[in-house]
Amino acid sequence: MDQRASQAPDLLSAQQTPQRNVGLDVARGLLMAWIIVAVHGVFWLRLAPTGPASLFLFEMPPVFMITGAAYFLGEGAKRGRLQPGAYFDFLLRRGVRIYLPYLAYVLVAAAIVTAVRWDGNITLAEIAARIVAWINPLQYGGGGHTWKMLSWHLWFVGPFLLVTALLPFIAVRAPGFMKPWMLAVLGGLAILGLGQLSFAPGVDGLIKNAVFYAFWAVFGFMLAASPRRWSIGDYAVLLVLALAGMAAAKLALPGQVSLDMQHNKFPPNAMFFLFSCAWMALFLIAVRFITGAQIEAMARSPLLKPFISAGYSIYLWQGAGYSLMSLAGDQLGLSNYLVWLAAIALTVALGLLFAPLERIRLPKRRAA
Repeated sequence: MDQRASQAPDLLSAQQTPQRNVGLDVARGLLMAWIIVAVHGVFWLRLAPTGPASLFLFEMPPVFMITGAAYFLGEGAKRGRLQPGAYFDFLLRRGVRIYLPYLAYVLVAAAIVTAVRWDGNITLAEIAARIVAWINPLQYGGGGHTWKMLSWHLWFVGPFLLVTALLPFIAVRAPGFMKPWMLAVLGGLAILGLGQLSFAPGVDGLIKNAVFYAFWAVFGFMLAASPRRWSIGDYAVLLVLALAGMAAAKLALPGQVSLDMQHNKFPPNAMFFLFSCAWMALFLIAVRFITGAQIEAMARSPLLKPFISAGYSIYLWQGAGYSLMSLAGDQLGLSNYLVWLAAIALTVALGLLFAPLERIRLPKRRAA
């Protein structure tokens, strides 16, 4: 093994302030930039063939892994986290931080839909139905109340809220004998079994997404609890087994298994789980070669800073940025590449404008 890899800090052990972990902030910012700039540029504007591009849809498992790690570093290691008062305090404070920025976005989205679909005959009942459809994070404009790409990314908010609410109950440390591939086997079997079940249409996707991403949040919690516990070799075994599992599934069931991860992602199935394990193993190997100085340099990058400081807000407002610039592109006959650049610029501007909402903090409940 390269000596630098054994000595370099990973993202979880990067420099910490009393309230922030710089490594996690950098990872979160990079993921938000990847989603907004690359993933949705390709899949929303068709800037590249989506089949091959789907092999780069790795972004959501690490987002939830960071959520689990941040929970451990912030509150998860404290005793009494499941006491009713402490839990409801956590739930209220975290819920406000997630829902308030979402509420601001969806109210503007509802207004945009009303403006572009105004026919001079809209009623108060229709306006009320539109607002109700948007403010519900399980519906986010469904039922004919959305337009263009305003709501395409909001599926994330419901599972994010649910996984956050469950974290105090499900976050556990890994047993001493546990290896990453063992966790993957347990998670894969659970996802495979879940795929055989069907729930009510309104909650089927929510349940399957929440179970899938809860696994990654718990894994992040485990990593934060023991950031140097597993070696590069452990992650290499996981990578090889995940790739072998994908290949075996495709060879054994060629007509039933797809390598198009866009097809496997909604809702996430066992193939997407193996795919996510492979990418996660690759990332966890790669971060062992990143030095603390490099992490600090990325944190200071002016290109990355907006995504670090306002990543969630920028994520939300990309729906408006891409939709409005797509409309302008259609009317002006602009190329999709110009629309893409303008959409990124507008998205970042709107995200930074509304970012103060995600920094609102309710006071912590005083211990009895």
